[in-house]
Amino acid sequence: MKHLVLTFLAILASMTVVAQTNRFYIEDFELDRDSVISVPVMLANETAMRGFQFDLTLPEGLLLDEYSLTKYSKGFDMNLVCRPLSAGRYIVFVFPLSVTCFSPATAAVVTFTFSARSNFNGGDLAISDCKGATIDNQSFTIDGDTTHVTVPASSLIGIPMDQTQDTGIFY
Repeated sequence: MKHLVLTFLAILASMTVVAQTNRFYIEDFELDRDSVISVPVMLANETAMRGFQFDLTLPEGLLLDEYSLTKYSKGFDMNLVCRPLSAGRYIVFVFPLSVTCFSPATAAVVTFTFSARSNFNGGDLAISDCKGATIDNQSFTIDGDTTHVTVPASSLIGIPMDQTQDTGIFY
């Protein structure tokens, strides 16, 4: 009987459908104060999609200067719109200008150029409220990731340890 139950469970496990996942992410990055960086937004999709949208929330002191489609997105004849929702928060739309759709793949779809103000101390950059549309215009949700933006350690302290002044007092 035990052998029969284990065999039945093995058959059920082999018939289980693996859920498809789709996600947006930006790799964690480091940024000096008063500097600029361009980073790609990656789409890892297992579902063909006509277009997508997501919210982008920036940490304090980080500004979105420019945004553009990547060569990959342009190859699918996509269009990009980025609108501010509030201070440090944007909604991003990528949609087709034709009947094409993104094939299942992992690729950079958008490039953002950020600048850090002098008061930037790092923080979390969040991609959230992500939605996609299938080829037949059915909506589905997409996972969004939080990116950790850090300031290099040498930028956090005004005088590095090896440059402190010697007071000449010894105990």
